[in-house]
Amino acid sequence: LNSTRVRTALDLSREADPVRQSYGMTLFGQGTLQARRLVEAGCRFVTVIWDEIGQLNAGWDTHVDQRNRLQNDLLPGLDSAFSALILDLETRGLLDETLVLVMSEMGRTPRLEGNGRGHWGRAYTNFFAGGGMARGTVVGRTDALGAVPVERPLSAKDVLATIYHLLGID
Repeated sequence: LNSTRVRTALDLSREADPVRQSYGMTLFGQGTLQARRLVEAGCRFVTVIWDEIGQLNAGWDTHVDQRNRLQNDLLPGLDSAFSALILDLETRGLLDETLVLVMSEMGRTPRLEGNGRGHWGRAYTNFFAGGGMARGTVVGRTDALGAVPVERPLSAKDVLATIYHLLGID
């Protein structure tokens, strides 16, 4: 934190307004932009946490009002920040050396429970981009309901092993 490069990276006033807008003018969007700036400044590990504090202060925990929250609150912010980050890293020549992960510890029940979904640890989605990952690859598949893996199920240990491999750790 005492590094001039890091302090400069944290100063978003140095970023062009169109770039800031592309990430989304939310805490998550601007945090994602700061993550890119920190990578450029030489930081080797950056975490951005989802910040949504609207309905029920629940973030992605969509037990109620799921469709509305996904469509109007959650997915637009994730889409703008994630896509802007990937395009920005690609444009700057940093994507191949930067591993970007969007991860969760669980999915959602395959069927609605009222107007939301419960916790479901049997099947869920993670996004990996850059850092040596093959582009456009989908690994694994669930049944038609998204209930259970039917092709190449992976565990948290598999995900960690992949991250270690991409970081050059045996």
